[in-house]
Amino acid sequence: MIIQCKQCRTKFRFNDALMEGDGLWMRCSRCQHVFFQDNPAMVKPPAESMPEKEPAAIEEEPSAPPPQKTRPKEEPISGGDEDVALFIDDVMKAKSSPSEEITFDIEKPAVEEIKKEKADAAELPTGRVEDREAKASPRLIWKILRVALWVLLVVVVIPALIYFFVFPQWGDRIIKIADHYLGINIEELTRPQVVTGQVKLQDIRQRILRNYALGPIRVVEGMAVNQADYPISRIAIKGEIVDAYAVVLGERSSYAGNVLSDEELSVLTEEEINRRLAQPEGSNNSNDKIMPNAQIPFMIVFIREPKGVIKTTVMTIGAERLL
Repeated sequence: MIIQCKQCRTKFRFNDALMEGDGLWMRCSRCQHVFFQDNPAMVKPPAESMPEKEPAAIEEEPSAPPPQKTRPKEEPISGGDEDVALFIDDVMKAKSSPSEEITFDIEKPAVEEIKKEKADAAELPTGRVEDREAKASPRLIWKILRVALWVLLVVVVIPALIYFFVFPQWGDRIIKIADHYLGINIEELTRPQVVTGQVKLQDIRQRILRNYALGPIRVVEGMAVNQADYPISRIAIKGEIVDAYAVVLGERSSYAGNVLSDEELSVLTEEEINRRLAQPEGSNNSNDKIMPNAQIPFMIVFIREPKGVIKTTVMTIGAERLL
């Protein structure tokens, strides 16, 4: 059977065995137009009320197949009957000059195929969402862990360092309170005991030297004596310069055991002087262990001091007991 698309007028060859009932819905494989194709076997003859005309003569060809009866000529009609008549004429013409063979799709399989595509499209976003959730879950866990670590650092670690090393008396008090109310026998953290009261400063003197790059510098020197019955280490000394109104104009600190010669003080830069005086262990590790009644020298240097200095004071700001 030859079928012609009602939109692009392309002719196709169709298997008669697939035609069912009054006809089938079909879709053109070229322009995708969907139309209803009537079953030629079910086409009704023209209405009886229409005037009949004598049938045209049938010409027979000697070598052709058995002759076919031509449809009686009728007056032009409208509606569905006209479409049926045009279709039958096209079928009769196509037998002598068939066009290219292009398969026609039946509408039922096409509908099923469209439904399947929609179902696959509906399932695809769900899978993508699940994949994104699976990929995002490790990131979310890592983000939560990082926030927890930051909270632990800010709430526990930093305050503990401040209490136990900057304000040791507060740390001891917190430990005692927690041990009293919680009853968990918290042991005190092992840390050096500060014994600044056991250090005596003596033989203090000061002088003014000239540095070739820095100009006049004030040098304060003296001796630190261990008056305790046990060894101590890391003695630190702080010096202050004040004016006539007891206003502090500047301060410097250094560790005992670090002493520079006059030649070094006259040629070293400010950074080098400060670095040499800030060694906690002192030169030759002399500030690591000071035995009872032993003494160790110290030096404090003021650079670029302001005008109006009339007094210099020194004090011990650090000393650790050796266990």
